[in-house]
Amino acid sequence: MWAGENENGVLLITNISQPVPMFLACGYADHQQHAVCGTRVVSHQLNQRGWPQTKIIGGSTTPYGAYPWQVELQAYKDGWEHHCGGALISETIALTAAHCLKDFKKSQLRIIVGKHNLAKNDKHEKTYRVQKALVHPEFRKDGPHSHDIAILKINSLNSKGVKFDTHVQPICLPDYYTKANDVDWCTVTGWGAQKQDDMTSLPKVLQAASVPLLDLETCRHDDVYGGRHQFILDSMLCAGSLEGGVDACGGDSGGPLACQVNGKFILTGVVSWGDGCGKKNRPGVYTRVSYYTEWLKKVMTELENN
Repeated sequence: MWAGENENGVLLITNISQPVPMFLACGYADHQQHAVCGTRVVSHQLNQRGWPQTKIIGGSTTPYGAYPWQVELQAYKDGWEHHCGGALISETIALTAAHCLKDFKKSQLRIIVGKHNLAKNDKHEKTYRVQKALVHPEFRKDGPHSHDIAILKINSLNSKGVKFDTHVQPICLPDYYTKANDVDWCTVTGWGAQKQDDMTSLPKVLQAASVPLLDLETCRHDDVYGGRHQFILDSMLCAGSLEGGVDACGGDSGGPLACQVNGKFILTGVVSWGDGCGKKNRPGVYTRVSYYTEWLKKVMTELENN
């Protein structure tokens, strides 16, 4: 099943069939208790119906634990520093964007769960090394931002992986193709830049924005992303206000777009790309997680059995 590692130690997978949406279990058992995915102990109410008035760029600060599936991906450059976001989907697996792994060996990456404030150690945070990093086999095959999704296997001291608690919980994977009218509301979270092209403007505390999903027809319109170097594929989704001002930005890449469906949070998108941050008619473009459900299931089964 594996094609092996590239020069950076990142695994590439071959012989994967086309994605077919199917159901995945939304419960994961930890050492001592059963964690139900997509649930949280700490609530956070954003402006949901009057789409939207908060943004990650200069946006809304979250209470600690309100997005317990959020992980921070750090990279080692001159030292360990914030690189991307990600989402915890089981005790041993996190998802991020494939482009977050570019130019880094797995030994240069680490995952932090229970993270909230970048300026200090949080009560529930724990740091893990990356045991395996796997990018989608068709990453960049259909354009520079295509199939922008990757799986990280967490290297823990014991085989049971991350221990869930009130501030560390998994998010549910989608079980079918997600459409705009399928969800109640969606939230994008991260520690990305609050000013475009200024990575020194990272917020200290995790930020959140309430964003609407846009249909593919709208996103492909000439006034939006039509006729550009990257065609909007069925495996992508757009979210945000066409009026601008609400968006993910640099440093948010790989982070979760979480949508609430029937009372549970579903990992609907992974922050991927866009034209600037919060520009008019330039919504954020996300990897549509439901498109990759079958691939994710196969890879997770393989990883968790090894």
